[in-house]
Amino acid sequence: MKIQAVVQQKPGEQASIKNVELSVPRADEVLVKIVASGICHTDLYATENSTYYPIVLGHEGSGIIESIGSSVNHLQAGDHVVLSYTYCGTCMACLEGRTYECDQIYQNFEGLREDQTSPISYNEQTVAALIRQGSFASHVICHKNSVVKVEKDLDLHQLGPLGCGFMTGAGSILNYLKPKCGNSMVIIGAGSVGLAAVMAAKIAGCNPIIALDQVAFKLDTAKGIGATHCINGATSEDVSRDLLEISNGIDYIFDTTGNEQVLNAVQKVMNPGASGCGVGGNRPHLTDTEINEGKTWGEVDEGAAIPQVFIPQLIQYARDGEFPFAQLIRYFPLEEVHTAMDLARQGKIIKPVLIMP
Repeated sequence: MKIQAVVQQKPGEQASIKNVELSVPRADEVLVKIVASGICHTDLYATENSTYYPIVLGHEGSGIIESIGSSVNHLQAGDHVVLSYTYCGTCMACLEGRTYECDQIYQNFEGLREDQTSPISYNEQTVAALIRQGSFASHVICHKNSVVKVEKDLDLHQLGPLGCGFMTGAGSILNYLKPKCGNSMVIIGAGSVGLAAVMAAKIAGCNPIIALDQVAFKLDTAKGIGATHCINGATSEDVSRDLLEISNGIDYIFDTTGNEQVLNAVQKVMNPGASGCGVGGNRPHLTDTEINEGKTWGEVDEGAAIPQVFIPQLIQYARDGEFPFAQLIRYFPLEEVHTAMDLARQGKIIKPVLIMP
């Protein structure tokens, strides 16, 4: 079938909306009509750094199933769904409930199936689908393990970012760090991932919850959804000192930036037994003394979350008024994809979401 999709044909070139060919689902796949899709940092990264081109961008889709493969038993046409990362379900990590550490998790970024094929083609050329999803499109075909069924009374326009950015931020707090009520928390970077972490830290009962960023409107947003204190790194003369004025040392840290200067400042005020993790790439280098004091730092993938378990939990938190993620969204029609991506790249908006025609 012919569909519309945003295709990145070469690194660095501007992606463009193309009419591409989409095949029928395989036995373990589903066809989903996309209603909306969030834009995530990974989409921006893939415009220049994908391992395969051409590629359809997008991996925070939400929509309605139109058809299913013959081996898909838990879903049916008409189901409302959120799409997330794909996992094999058969490797040791998956069998032990660590789908976010699946042996094939990084292959998904390439955008091809395990056998190096794709359901998408353009002018008889194979086109990959980012995270084996490619949700900047009118329709997608994805693996059954990527699909999370949601209630039909929910607004599908809002839900796509739960499949990656919001899940990563909230899951890093609730599934990986697992702070206790009353623990101090620093969240570095108040983008969509960091702000989801702020909301999760509030759910966990952390106090204080300190947001660090250099953009005033993001810090204002953090204060409105759960941060007890904010530090503007652009104006602070000494981040370590500012942190100690707020707390008696830090118990937990979540970093989304990879900013070495800020990480070093936070490292100086980690309490004995403090834990941190990040998705920004860099990490503090703990000394032997710090390690002997029980301080740890880890890396976390996909918020250490099983999508079919954690996304419904986030939805329930939202229903209860504890995870107001919809406040972070700004909507754009598909034809304004370049504007939305540029604003996201410049840090002028928090979570852009594309609405499909």
